[in-house]
Amino acid sequence: MPGPFPEIDPAAGPLVCRFGKRNLDGMSFLAPLVNNRVGDLLNLELRHEQLFFIQGDRVISDIGYSEKGQRFSEADFGKPIHTLEDLKKNGYWLIGRNYDPAIMREALEKQQDGLYYSLLSNQCQDWTDRLRRAAERLEKKRGMAVPGGNDLATYYVKPVSPTEPASIGMGVIALLLGLAAILSRYAAGYLFTIFIGLVFLLAAGSHILYGLHARDWRNMLSIFLLAFGLLLGGVLILLNRQFATVATGSLLAILIACSGVGETILGVTSRPLRRGLGPLAGGLFMLACAGMILLAWPDSTDAALGLWVGLALIAGGWSTIWLSWTTRQADASPVTKPA
Repeated sequence: MPGPFPEIDPAAGPLVCRFGKRNLDGMSFLAPLVNNRVGDLLNLELRHEQLFFIQGDRVISDIGYSEKGQRFSEADFGKPIHTLEDLKKNGYWLIGRNYDPAIMREALEKQQDGLYYSLLSNQCQDWTDRLRRAAERLEKKRGMAVPGGNDLATYYVKPVSPTEPASIGMGVIALLLGLAAILSRYAAGYLFTIFIGLVFLLAAGSHILYGLHARDWRNMLSIFLLAFGLLLGGVLILLNRQFATVATGSLLAILIACSGVGETILGVTSRPLRRGLGPLAGGLFMLACAGMILLAWPDSTDAALGLWVGLALIAGGWSTIWLSWTTRQADASPVTKPA
């Protein structure tokens, strides 16, 4: 648990709370699959989320939930954040609205961290999600107006590149997987179906075990309903080939489309323009692959599915290698002064 707050200067302006996110280093190939609205809703983004107490351009304190199952400050890992510039240099950008610091401190005191860290049901995004809802319940209970004044510079609320370049190794693995999927297309489609079914079952089991262990009775019904849906989906995918073909094909198309949109946006917004050419081309090609899967062209067999998945993996791998190579030519996380 982070220590006490430093002395606050009343003349420096109001103290506010904001949540921030940063991309996980070396995950740029996989990130577009889940770093989107769907991943955010399900708390499955390849991003870390942290709470910040901010006064003016100073960061008074930061609190998050680590894979060790306990609260921490970035300073505990040798990355102290004292200013908004430090925040951006460490890969963070601010999200959402302002929260009253007194309300947030009360929410922090009441927050149950959970008995252990779980990637699928109790990680940093789940922790901040619960904290955010707790603060909003306190605001409603006290009849408080939602704090306004989200006037922090746009410069600090735009996503930034990871603090390390994209992983060339991940790109090479993606290329090899793509080639393997094309060369053995039927096996690729069939094995991926099994993989998706097992992921559903694993997620269901994780939710059930965490719900029983944590004894979070207020949320137990929602936890078990979600687990039941995941369990049912996993069983149907593994046992019913017709359902698996339709469900897996649609799911793959959605995942590839989300990845394509993410890559395309990354390509358009990257500066200099040369850095974004790889993600842009890869993203557009992945969108085309997703369209071919949805249109079932030339057919809806596992072989065709494996072909488009393989080509999408190759496009993603090539995009990752391009991004890594161009990023390594300059500082991985350049910081420029706000305009």
